[in-house]
Formats: sequence, structure tokens, C-alpha cells
Amino acid sequence: MPFLSQLIGHPADSVAVIDETGEHTYGELIEQARILSAVLKQQIEAERPFIAFLAGRDALSVVSLLAIWLADGIAVPLDPMMPVPEWEWRIRDVDANYLIYAPGKEGDANYLMQRCGIAIIKATGHEAAPPNLITLDQQKEAVVIYTSGTSRYPRGVVHTFGSIEAQVKTLCQAWNWSPEDRLLHVLPIAHIHGLVCGLLCTLAAGASCELMPSFKTESVWEQLASRRFSLFTAVPAIYQYMLDSWSKSTEQQQGNWQRGASALRLAIVGSSPLPPSVHNQWQKLTGKPLLTRYGLTEAGMVLSQQEHGERRPECLGSPLPGVSVRLVDESGNEVNGVGELEVRSPQMFKGYHGKDDLNQRVFDHGWFRTGDMAMLDHEQYRLLGKRSIDIIKTGGYRVSALEIEAMLDAHPGIRECAILGTPCDRLGEAICACVVPLSRHIDLKEVREWLCMEVASYKLPTKMTLLEQLPRTPLGKIDKQGLKRELSSPSQTFLT
Repeated sequence: MPFLSQLIGHPADSVAVIDETGEHTYGELIEQARILSAVLKQQIEAERPFIAFLAGRDALSVVSLLAIWLADGIAVPLDPMMPVPEWEWRIRDVDANYLIYAPGKEGDANYLMQRCGIAIIKATGHEAAPPNLITLDQQKEAVVIYTSGTSRYPRGVVHTFGSIEAQVKTLCQAWNWSPEDRLLHVLPIAHIHGLVCGLLCTLAAGASCELMPSFKTESVWEQLASRRFSLFTAVPAIYQYMLDSWSKSTEQQQGNWQRGASALRLAIVGSSPLPPSVHNQWQKLTGKPLLTRYGLTEAGMVLSQQEHGERRPECLGSPLPGVSVRLVDESGNEVNGVGELEVRSPQMFKGYHGKDDLNQRVFDHGWFRTGDMAMLDHEQYRLLGKRSIDIIKTGGYRVSALEIEAMLDAHPGIRECAILGTPCDRLGEAICACVVPLSRHIDLKEVREWLCMEVASYKLPTKMTLLEQLPRTPLGKIDKQGLKRELSSPSQTFLT
């Protein structure tokens, strides 16, 4: 069933979204979106314009998104947590015609209007006759979602209404969404995980989601302690922060928080590799393992563990309904062992905005080249890392950075770590370990000796360094490109 038809079909008085201002029903969201779309239509001159909006975790952002679609526009969600120059870069990249802004953002909106020549429209305070609802053409572009920065510059990923609806349908089926579900939403709506896995699945299922305006570990725990929620989805870093907070809380808090988390039907994790220690701690705390999934901005969710199946921390699950995957070697030949993961499905994006040459390179006869190396492990896929940065070519060997990270993560004195390949005349690339310790009292020589018992000698880091924290992208992924730049500083010291 088309997405808008699903929305209209839900009971108008059912609660769809809860934010700082209160509860918002399906009927209210649709009515407000229709009014705002009428205002947009009065101002729109170009056919199918790009319309940017600040995609905060609030009902107004939901209204803005629906209004853009009802006005036959292409939505460009901007992350409110990003600095204004990042918004400006994205607006210029798609040559957006309009910007919808929320109350309190007049200063930023006027700045962007002057800098980019963009028309600005306030999201509230309008009176207009709402237009008739339209049918969304499956072939039309619906949204431009920017990648989270693992490439040098974010890429504008163009999804059609058809690809978005295919993603939502697949996830609602795989994760058994129902109108009784209630999601605690803590992820950025400007990214595929927060937009599709969180918000749009909620709306398609007729369920409800509570949008937290900002992430604070104690606030999240207190919400979960209410036992109102059946679903929670986050990146590994968020689960790590929550577990750290739990360990420092009072005995009474721990009991309340533990009971709340145990009441979840599903706690979903993805967007970056899951440290085994986080998986094990969460399972020990709640009695239930995290459900790992794998996806990309370009393809939506591709792999997922099953709700009632085996959930190993090192595995990503099997292909979701309607999704085909394969492993290929460097020549593009299908292989049974280790290879690059390629994907084909109705969920696939239309292309990168304004990058025709790149669009031709990333597809191979309909198969999308993810750049991720993987292997099949007992009917579940196991990620080995990005070909460009997580597969280290050292001394004639190919080493998975993720494998060594998983080993180091098990060390009792390490909070988190990152493994990189750095230029080396002798080996081609040297394996460098960046370690964030649980306390300052950690001996890297002892860590290396401990690791000697766990991995082959050619996988041992030849360089190690201590850091207070690892740089991250806006979605919480470790920013390894940024980390490489930090390590190139002459002041950085290493154990060699």
C-alpha cells in the first residue's frame, strides 16, 4: 500500500509522535502537513524543487517532510546538530530552492537566505485551505540523504518514493512492526537509520515513537525504565555510553533501568561494527542479545539478524526479504570465500546527486558495489571492513582491522580502539592501534604481549598510541580518515 495511503488509513486519533510539546496524532500531523504544503505550493515556481528543512527530533520535522512530499517537492533533511556551514554546503550542492525553518531559527534562516539566495518559509503560523492529497509516483525522487562522512565529502544519495517504500515494507515485515509498538527514538532523522528504521517504519505501521530532542544517557535510561517501549534502535557508541552510565549508577537505578531495558521486544544496533563486549554486557544486563543489522544510505537495510534466531555479535545476519547479495573478487567474479559485498534490491537508491561518473562506477549490471569486505559464516554474513581503509595490506598479507579491534576490545583495560594502516616502506602498510583506555594506568607493552596470545604475529600492531577519545562522524561512527590526519601530527607519540 502506498505510504500516504497507509498514513491516512490509521485512526486519526491514534498517537503517532510524542515530542517536547506533547502528543501528536496521525490526524493532526496530516492536517498540519496539508496546510504547510498549500503554503509551499503558493510559493513554488520551479517543477519538483529541492526543499531543505531542519530535521530535528520533533513533530514539526515530520510535518515538514510530509508537506514537502504533498507539495511535489524533493526533501533535503539537514541535521540540526551540524554547524551552519554544513547546511550551506548541502543547500548549494543540490541547489535547493527553499528552506523550511522552525521557530527560533530565524537568524540561521536569514543567514542562509543571504548566503545562498534561498527562499525561506516558516514551518508554523499559516492559514491556508489544505489541498487534496496526492498519490506519490514511485519513480519520482523523494529525498536526498547525505552520507555520514566516511568518504572525503558527503554524497547526496537520491531515493525515490519506490525505494523508500520498499525499505519500510521490508523492515516492517522482518521486525514484525505493529500498531502496538512504541519506539524510543534517539537517532538523527537526517540519516537513513533514524529516518527509515525509526520514523517512517513507525508511521507505516501505525505505531508511535517518542522523539528525544537530545541524547542524554540518564534520560534515555529513565524513559526505558517506564517500560512503555517495545523498540529501541541505536548505534554501538550509544549502547556503550548507556552501559558506562549504568555501571556508575545507584543500585536502585540499576534495578529500574535493567527492568525497563528487559521489557523491550527488540533492541537494534547498526551503522558501525558492534564490539563483542557491548553485545555481551547488554545480554547479561537484559537477558536478551542485541539484534544487529547492516545497511547503507544507498541501499537501506540489507542484512539483519532474526528476532527469534541466533544473534552472534560478529555476524550481521542474512539478507532481508527482497534483497539479493553476493561476494565478488577484485575482478568482479562471484566467490564463496572472502569478497566485496554487492547488493541488488528494489530498495536501491537512484544515484548520487550530480555525480554521473561515480554512479556508473558503483554499479555492475544492477549490483551496487558497497566497498565492504565480508564472508559467509554459517548462513550469516560477517563484515571484515571497508576495502579502502579496514583491509590493511601489510608484508604481503591482508589483515582485517575489525578482527584486531574485536580482539583488543576484549582486553579488560581498554574502553575502545581503532586499527589503521599507516604508510611503511618495509611492509607497505604498518598496523597501528589507537587505544582509549578505561584508566590512565595502562601499559601498551603489556597490551601487545596480551594480544600476542590472541592473533598471528603478522596481525600484531607495529605501532600503538593512547588517545583520550576517538573522532566520530555525526552518526557515531569512528572517523578513521580524521583519525589518520590526527596521527600524522608531529606531536603524536607511538609505542613501536
